[in-house]
Amino acid sequence: MTKGVIQSLVIEHLRGSVTPFKLSFEKGKKLSVIYGENGTGKSTICDAFDFLGRGNVGSLENRGLGRTNKYWHSIGRTPTDVSVRLETSDGSCKATLTRTGVVVDPEEKRPRVEVLRRSQILNLVEAKPADRYNAISRFIDVSGVEASEASLRQLIRSIEKDLEVAVARVQENTETIHRFWEQAGKPGSSAQEWATNELSNDNSVLDKAKIAIESLRLAYDKLLSYPGQYQEQLNACNDANEAVRLAESKINLLNEQVASEYIEVFEILQAAHQHFIRHPYPDVCPLCESSENVVDLPEKVRSRIASQNLANQLRSAQSALRLKQQSLVEQNQKLDYLKEKALVDAEKFKQSATCEHLPDGIELPVLAYPTDLAEWKNWLASAPKILEKWRIIADGYADSKKFTGTLKASMEALQNSSQIRRELEEVLPRLKETLNIIEDQRRNFTDGVLQKITENVSRLYEAVHPGEKLNKISLELDPAKRASLEIATEFHGLNGTPPQAYFSDSHLDTLGLCVFLALAQMDKPEDTILVLDDVLGSVDEPHVYRLIEMLYSEALKFRQCVITTHYKPWKQKLRWGWLKNGQCQFIELTKWTPTSGISLIRSIPDIERLRELLSEIPPDPQLVSAKAGVILEAALDFLTLLYECYVPRRTDALYTLGDLLPAIDKKLRTALRVEHKQENPDGTVSYIAKKLAPHLDELSRIAQARNVFGCHFNALSFELLDSDAISFGTEVLALIDNLVDHEAGWPRNAKSGSYWATAGETRRLHPLKRPS
Repeated sequence: MTKGVIQSLVIEHLRGSVTPFKLSFEKGKKLSVIYGENGTGKSTICDAFDFLGRGNVGSLENRGLGRTNKYWHSIGRTPTDVSVRLETSDGSCKATLTRTGVVVDPEEKRPRVEVLRRSQILNLVEAKPADRYNAISRFIDVSGVEASEASLRQLIRSIEKDLEVAVARVQENTETIHRFWEQAGKPGSSAQEWATNELSNDNSVLDKAKIAIESLRLAYDKLLSYPGQYQEQLNACNDANEAVRLAESKINLLNEQVASEYIEVFEILQAAHQHFIRHPYPDVCPLCESSENVVDLPEKVRSRIASQNLANQLRSAQSALRLKQQSLVEQNQKLDYLKEKALVDAEKFKQSATCEHLPDGIELPVLAYPTDLAEWKNWLASAPKILEKWRIIADGYADSKKFTGTLKASMEALQNSSQIRRELEEVLPRLKETLNIIEDQRRNFTDGVLQKITENVSRLYEAVHPGEKLNKISLELDPAKRASLEIATEFHGLNGTPPQAYFSDSHLDTLGLCVFLALAQMDKPEDTILVLDDVLGSVDEPHVYRLIEMLYSEALKFRQCVITTHYKPWKQKLRWGWLKNGQCQFIELTKWTPTSGISLIRSIPDIERLRELLSEIPPDPQLVSAKAGVILEAALDFLTLLYECYVPRRTDALYTLGDLLPAIDKKLRTALRVEHKQENPDGTVSYIAKKLAPHLDELSRIAQARNVFGCHFNALSFELLDSDAISFGTEVLALIDNLVDHEAGWPRNAKSGSYWATAGETRRLHPLKRPS
């Protein structure tokens, strides 16, 4: 999306801006030249763009100051007072200085800014190859591609290792299967054919036989414990029966010693004792309700109860008998359960022994099991031998199963490894080819970017140094080093020479500027504000003129181009509009002071000044004629140089109107005409021709007015009318208005081959050559 047109820059308390300073930009002029002598604040304006766009004040760098942000604010102010605001047609953004750094609000409107200063102009040219690479790395940054290449190389190496492993596994599994085949007696025509046949066999019969014999072993092995369990439980029953007999004998003995009536009395005594616990001081006997002998009756009852041990023993014996009788019942029940369970397991064994999946000829015990467990010991006497035989048979089945599993695993591993090998052998060449393609594309991209930069540098350099044969600049990456950029040129037939070894300071400066411009144009120039801070210090006069033209042409590619300079001849050329490609905005700064800071001079071009003088009421004849005379000399100087007219030769090359007006002879004067471009309502373009001869003839007639009114004190001016001076000024202005487009400048471009034209051909001056 195109950014808004820049309207103004407001600087407050940044460096030399001790008071708020506003710099307005003229609409439609993308090149703004700021002229001022040293110390007028040019670098502060550049710092303002740097501060806003990049959060930096670059003019203080590389001066041994360390951290420079403490010097950013004006003297007597604090960092929080610093602000820079850029006004555009689609809004504004403002940068302020906080403890955390530069903050721009809103951030999305922050402009892109590229700044080149006089001290930096040779940085790229004279930098080390690695530092030079860093300057352009953002344009050829292929780190992501290089990372992908590295990953792809690592993948290729990994696949190569995987392929080696797959080949080794194929060999290993092939040898294992071949060994099994040899152990099997080499049946069939090959090991793999045999293995395939083996694995295709129905292994379910083997599995069922193994399961059947294992079930048989478990069922038979379970019966072995029953003779011991039976004997143990039988002993427990006998012991319980004997305990009951002994308890009964003891009770019989106690019954003989204790009468039954006594037992009834004892029970009465126990009831009375419980009564006396609740009523310890009775008035009468609770049984007969007599009060006789009631004294100490509770104590007597307790004494009689305590003396009755036989009764207690009898009660204990009776309780013990009941417990032992219950135990005898439980032991007999356990014996019955054991018998039932044994017979059930014996029946299960019998069923397992008759399973159809048991191998033929397997040795079996007598299947008709005794119903009396006492006979099981003899019935199971041969069990250990039989179980061992069954174990051997079961282990054989297990070995066969294990062999089949091992063979199957080997075959599957062989097939998988072979498949993996085929896939890797198929994909590996493709990956290598892909890597080669990516490497070639990366190199082509990098070389293409460098070629584009090189072509742009050469184009710009040739525009400043035409015909010098120094434009064969090359930027190349050193293939032997990573992140290393070499810059070279051709110098008098010697290729690959570093320019800093042969170029003059002026040539190196312009080369550095061209490289900077070429790089700036690589990254969204239409969104970029280009700032050139006093970069023309060592450039001589002819090159300055061409450099100005080149900068104006390139400025049109940027959002805005701001150039600061203290080069005075440039000031004069800009004031007169002597640019082939059109006008630019000219801004002049006056002397900086601690109280007013940065200040502007209203630098009005002489033509506009003459127009103002003529519009004054009343106009000053002396000022009008003086200014008109200077402008007329400029116009005549332009025409005589353009058409190579004959003028008197002087050592000081200073010419007057008396020299220049006659130099435009009758033939040329008659041929001179200027075509003015105009756009019609229907969108078409047409030209209106205007002759210059009438103006030149009239000026030849009244040119003396300039000398009388505008140059010297002359008594003759007392006798002449002021209108003569005003007429002279008016005629000069009419000539200039016909000849010059005040926006596009003077017609200096001869590319048409038929006439001289301004930028956009708003003025077309005929003829191209002076008539012979």
